Amino acid sequence: MEKYNINYTLLKAQREFLEIPHDYSIDVAVYQGGYGSGKTFCGSLLGILLCLKYPGIRGLVGAQTYTLVRDTTLKTYFEHLDNMGFVEGKDYEWSTSLQSLKFKNKSEILFKHFDEPNHLKSLNLGFVEIEEMSEVPFDTFKMLLARMRQRVLPSWKNFKYRIFGHTNPEMVYNTFIKDPLPNYRLITAPTTQNIFLPEGFCEELKKLYDEDYYRICVLAENGHYTSGLVVKDFTDKNVI
Repeated sequence: MEKYNINYTLLKAQREFLEIPHDYSIDVAVYQGGYGSGKTFCGSLLGILLCLKYPGIRGLVGAQTYTLVRDTTLKTYFEHLDNMGFVEGKDYEWSTSLQSLKFKNKSEILFKHFDEPNHLKSLNLGFVEIEEMSEVPFDTFKMLLARMRQRVLPSWKNFKYRIFGHTNPEMVYNTFIKDPLPNYRLITAPTTQNIFLPEGFCEELKKLYDEDYYRICVLAENGHYTSGLVVKDFTDKNVI
């Protein structure tokens, strides 16, 4: 595969998300950001970089619904490929029927929804990217963690399995905030830190949203997501 050069100016939180500060074999990272904080941009960039660095790696990109994968994540992947000068048919192949992206170096990314997680149990993966991680059930996350077992090739120097997601601040509290494992990382990225947004963008959001909503969805702070609910932790499984 030919090498293409592109210069991206990354935000501090994006660089922190891309880099691994520990020596564990699996890295689990969540980019928790406000609207317009570059979450999907950074996640799709990492997916492409892993495919280029580790020839033959197999990755999975998904969300709870395929509509979200198609309209948000996949779109950003193609934008990165265009920016890098990659040409379909030359540097990569896209299969609409299989919903897969295959690079010339034999790396592959599958794009799927997580609504039927049992369909994912046959996969052996090198990385997983989760769009809007707050919408994915914890059991699905644990199942995806168990899929991190693709055979590591001798040429993959300093390889680490990676699960990375991006979301608004409604994450699994116990997993990433209250008592996280040493290789579980939560990166917060307030919208206000994105220097590439239009002037006055955050000020307009502050006028539009109430204080709590602005604090959670713009400043990327954690909130009390069960306040005001009739039944705490209610899901569709409670419906008979």
